Amino acid sequence: MRRLLGVGLVDYLGVGLFVAFSAVYFTRIVGLSTGGVGLGLGLAGLIALGTAVPIGRLADLVGVRNTLVALHLARAAGTAGYAAVGEWWGFLVAVAVVTTADQSVSALTQAFVAELADGADRVRTLAAYRTVANLGISLGAPLGGLAIGLDDAAAFRAVVLVNAAAFVLVAGLLATIPVPPARGAATRVSGWGALRDRRVWGLASIDTLLQLWLPVLNLGIPLWLTTRGGLSASWLGALYAVNTVFGVVCQLPAARLAVSVRAARRCQVAAGALLAAACVLLWSAERAPAAVVFPIGVLLLSCGEVIAVSAAWTLSYAVAPDDRRAEYLAAFGMGRSVGRHVLGPVLITGLLQAVGGVGWGVMAALFASAGVGTLFVRLPPDRPAADAREA
Repeated sequence: MRRLLGVGLVDYLGVGLFVAFSAVYFTRIVGLSTGGVGLGLGLAGLIALGTAVPIGRLADLVGVRNTLVALHLARAAGTAGYAAVGEWWGFLVAVAVVTTADQSVSALTQAFVAELADGADRVRTLAAYRTVANLGISLGAPLGGLAIGLDDAAAFRAVVLVNAAAFVLVAGLLATIPVPPARGAATRVSGWGALRDRRVWGLASIDTLLQLWLPVLNLGIPLWLTTRGGLSASWLGALYAVNTVFGVVCQLPAARLAVSVRAARRCQVAAGALLAAACVLLWSAERAPAAVVFPIGVLLLSCGEVIAVSAAWTLSYAVAPDDRRAEYLAAFGMGRSVGRHVLGPVLITGLLQAVGGVGWGVMAALFASAGVGTLFVRLPPDRPAADAREA
């Protein structure tokens, strides 16, 4: 487990390093337009969604760890490609490889944890992994910011290659983690059960809505703060710091609230309520003191975030059969990707532009309905009870 947490730290150091300056790199150094970058990212996201379940199925057949190693090497190759691209089509190929691998890595890491731990230990391990990931991003992002300050093409490309090297190191570290023999590759099975399982799609749909917390944080709050909140953009750094620190400090305690299926259901209801309350509070920024509203709103959002994430881990494990775990977790993870990267950006920016503050009311209704919706999804009769006893 310690080695796995080390993998997470190295991985997200590289992610934080690159994310901090990626937009500047692609537009200023590569020479792409902002619209071209957005189109490439959108197409890459669609490709990633289409390949998620087949990659999960492959992992069940050849072993989760082996597939993760291959995916991290693919991330390294795609990221190194960023340093060589000079036109849009090359960018599209590279970003499609990286985005496809990124999405699958998330679901397969969860499946790998299930091979290394049992019951409630799985959720606690994932919480520790996410805490380490937040630390890695927090450390990597300022280093990436230094490259922007240098404003030198060679420095930019050097950081890109360092990020690629980090993924190679991650693949090497993963390869050294032993897999218990009894939990190796799955028996070959026919059909695409995850794509036909209504429980998976019900829970994934709910998670799609709850995961809108990320575009609310990254798009909704900055747009609202600068256009209606009456605060300067300099506030954004402090608000992001509040969210990051809260995630590092509170993710592990939040995981203890969702170690059984019954508890996870309650957590999703609570997460929906907290996220809805954050949106209602942010809506009031037009009338209430913005300097008070935004910090409290981000705290509520952060609290809903850590609870929703913990609940999703437990519930997705509950519907994933042991012999097809990676396939089912990959299908569940598609909802997360749609909410964060497809539905969220379009919905939030569209609502704020079309109806202004009323858009926050719409978002609050979506969060609240998602929380309540989990009560109507029928879970397997045996797995929840087993999980509850283990917890």
